[in-house]
Amino acid sequence: LEFRRVLFRSQLSGGQMQRVALARSLVYRPQLLLLDEPLSNLDAKLRVHMRSELLALQRKLGITTIFVTHDQEEALSIADRVAVLDAGVIQQVGTPTELYDRPANRFIANFVGSINLLPGSVDTARQFTSPLIGTRAVSVNTTLIGDADLVLRPHALQLSEPDAARAETLIWIDATVREREFLGEFMRYRVETNGHALTVDVPHFGGAGH
Repeated sequence: LEFRRVLFRSQLSGGQMQRVALARSLVYRPQLLLLDEPLSNLDAKLRVHMRSELLALQRKLGITTIFVTHDQEEALSIADRVAVLDAGVIQQVGTPTELYDRPANRFIANFVGSINLLPGSVDTARQFTSPLIGTRAVSVNTTLIGDADLVLRPHALQLSEPDAARAETLIWIDATVREREFLGEFMRYRVETNGHALTVDVPHFGGAGH
């Protein structure tokens, strides 16, 4: 019997083994389900598929689930609330959108997604001054005065030809493209301006010629 059991397990795929393990846990009708890196050993496509299955099953059964993962995409796509830890200390708890759009500190901003950091300072008139963009009014819910960093997501930046018409509502910076990387859904550019490196993500459209 033991030999047959080992043979049966060896015939299961990674996704099938995960389904069996989940079924064995759910048969006891738990009030709380703890999933510790359940998808870490699966390939990329199967991981996405299993992620959708887990989310659909959790919503159907209504079981409170704690999902531990190092994969940001997993956390942001399936969680109602996310707790981000650094060295065992909780840095921020919130919805995925809150963590991405309103990070509580530099660690969260740098950890969740990709960012550009512009060093500068905030004055008493709530204006941000940086050698890269000059002085600009900012709208922030903080009383911070002094040194500060402005966080810009790569997809919030745009690239344009040097002689293109410049809209007055935008901040324009002269830069030089140093690298570009095709990532399927978008092209990632690394540009340099005044000795400062920035990352710019531009959506890729078939035939756009990037």
